[in-house]
Amino acid sequence: MNRLNLKVQIEIDGRFVQAGRITGNSFKDAVFSYDESYVSSLGTRAISLSLPLSKNDFDSDATKTFFDGLLPEGFTRQCVAESIHASPDDYISILRELGHECLGAIQIIDEGMASVKNGYSPLTIKEIGELAKEGAGKSAEIVIKSHLSLAGASGKVGLYYEQSADKWYKPQGFAPSTHIVKQSHVRYKNIVLNEQLCLLAAHKLGIEIPESFILRAQNGILNDDNVLFASRRFDRSFDNDSRMIDGLKMPYRLHQEDFA
Repeated sequence: MNRLNLKVQIEIDGRFVQAGRITGNSFKDAVFSYDESYVSSLGTRAISLSLPLSKNDFDSDATKTFFDGLLPEGFTRQCVAESIHASPDDYISILRELGHECLGAIQIIDEGMASVKNGYSPLTIKEIGELAKEGAGKSAEIVIKSHLSLAGASGKVGLYYEQSADKWYKPQGFAPSTHIVKQSHVRYKNIVLNEQLCLLAAHKLGIEIPESFILRAQNGILNDDNVLFASRRFDRSFDNDSRMIDGLKMPYRLHQEDFA
């Protein structure tokens, strides 16, 4: 078996900087270490409060705690694991597959994997309908093809939304998404409508909420098989210097950490 050697990058001001590597024989003994050049560079910050800047390796428990937290949970994780013929516990294999686009600004790269062209491909109404209807199975298919890793138990995908044209795109390669889109949970009725209703109620009460809306696969229908919940990513931003790719403006990745 080949020894693990995954590159861990973080986006800073629109460019990726190598922060360190994950090495080991398997997910059971994988350890993270910062590159010496990253630790010694002026102004660099730790990628996590749980992984403070250090020249020493972090043990397998500390490594798993942070990096496993970047991955999806529940049925989506099971679907991804089955697709790549790995155990759901093998967070390293799943991270290797999905680590191109994580929450925040972290990116995990297996230099031995074939590269994927950066860009955006249009999402058809049919694909949007399939995502709404088929749930976590379809979202797992999209995240595998797009190498997107979004933490949480709900089936969700990261997509790019061009508001001026009201069009959706699937990110490819290292291209970042702008919105998180998730479907109704099979165990609960009207959860998409309920989530949006709760957010709007919170807004009326003066609570700051994320920008969100309901996406319909077909006009006029509001059943669970036809609606998706879309929210703008708080860890992505644009400015006048944002690069263009496939005619679309690329957002910057903003680093964040889930304190839960």
